[in-house]
Amino acid sequence: MARIEIESFAHLEDPVEAFLALPQRIEGLGEGQAAVKRGGTRSLLDPENTYYQNAESRCFLAVRDGEPAGRIAAFFNRPLAEKEGPIGLVGLFACEDDVEVARALVEAAGRWLGEKGLKVMRGPMAGDIWHRWRFMVRGFDTEPFPGEPRNPEHYPRLFLDLGFARVRTYCTKRIEDLEGQLGRFRIEPELARRRGISMRSFDPGRWAEDVHGLYLLCQHAFASTWSVTPTTEEEFTAIYDRWLRRVGPEHIILADDPEGNVVGLGLAVVRPSDTLNIRTLAVLPEQSGIGLGKAIAAELYRRAIMSGMKAVHHCLMGPDMPTLRWDRGHGVATREYAMFERGIG
Repeated sequence: MARIEIESFAHLEDPVEAFLALPQRIEGLGEGQAAVKRGGTRSLLDPENTYYQNAESRCFLAVRDGEPAGRIAAFFNRPLAEKEGPIGLVGLFACEDDVEVARALVEAAGRWLGEKGLKVMRGPMAGDIWHRWRFMVRGFDTEPFPGEPRNPEHYPRLFLDLGFARVRTYCTKRIEDLEGQLGRFRIEPELARRRGISMRSFDPGRWAEDVHGLYLLCQHAFASTWSVTPTTEEEFTAIYDRWLRRVGPEHIILADDPEGNVVGLGLAVVRPSDTLNIRTLAVLPEQSGIGLGKAIAAELYRRAIMSGMKAVHHCLMGPDMPTLRWDRGHGVATREYAMFERGIG
């Protein structure tokens, strides 16, 4: 029988290099993909990260017969426990297809979270929703878009084998009739114009100002969403700086009110070259229910059509998101993702 040992460390203590290297080997990542994942993980685990003003974390590395075989990180996100109950998070999961290695990791993470008084493990979530979270559970044969949860098929199976249950499901829908879908948004853009709402691209010339506007928007727009907790502006800026530099301004739509305040966001990425992936649609609570989200989507569709795009993906939609119904049955769900929970102890 293989001998499995668990090494535990906080933040960027040793054995961080073995911890950082595992996904590339287990998941077969290319150099660029591995560098992006490694950089995000290193940033999150940096003890100077402002995330730790209201949180703690502990990392666990499974070593089987002397070789690293899996990893997991446990997070005590205090605002989440205050908001939703005694829930701890597990994320940054990477593991060979070995249930005993996975069991040793999950049990070690559970013991640490239990010592904090927590009763439930939720994951995969690397600290909060502003970092990596969710497993893909269907659609592995599709081409990924930037920022999409991607994992080997055995990751969610290992979670189920260890007693986790699926608690939330998300999907990505594909729409190929862009003109037809734009026609379903024909009323909302005019309503937005009548209220003095204007649409513009993110402005690299006023980078800091626009990122600040996005921070204020997202903190209010997502405040009541499942599993969402506040993040600091410093952490948000660091994350979105990386995102915005990869996306390009032409597919980041900001909706401004008559006073110039950012009241809505549409963030999309192109991949493959003929497909627009709408990652984020957000509006301030006071703008909800009056069609601003559809108006922003209409602008993204208009630009996609002008650019010669052949398809649009509405990405990572949760079970209670209005966007699920916007296609009126014309879209096809091509991928699914899930979040899981199990008791501690």
